[in-house]
Amino acid sequence: MNKLGIEAIDEGRIKIEVLDSSAGIYIKFTGEIDMEDPSLILDPLFEKIHNGAIDNSIKEVAADFKELTFLNSSGIKAVAKWIMKLSDMDDASRYIITVIHNKSVTWQVTSLPTLSFLVPGAVQLQ
Repeated sequence: MNKLGIEAIDEGRIKIEVLDSSAGIYIKFTGEIDMEDPSLILDPLFEKIHNGAIDNSIKEVAADFKELTFLNSSGIKAVAKWIMKLSDMDDASRYIITVIHNKSVTWQVTSLPTLSFLVPGAVQLQ
């Protein structure tokens, strides 16, 4: 179990693990997210991570999408909604989201870099 007490999600073709890291929290996405409404899974997860990061003064959350072979547009919207939560925070209390992507997966190269423009300075791409 991680320091935020968030359990792994293992449903169908998607597995999401929330792990502790030396810098904060590490979220590992594996499989594919192609369900009709992935926000049913992603929104509550991102809400727990967001609130947990604030409550525990965590300064970095890494989101590793390297092993996620597909994320539909509704899933990308859920990720964007999470990132936008940072826009309401002042710089001192804000955490950084590091998006780790696989440059050989087309959807990741075309979709994930644009997320870094949603809240300037809040998202790093790796």
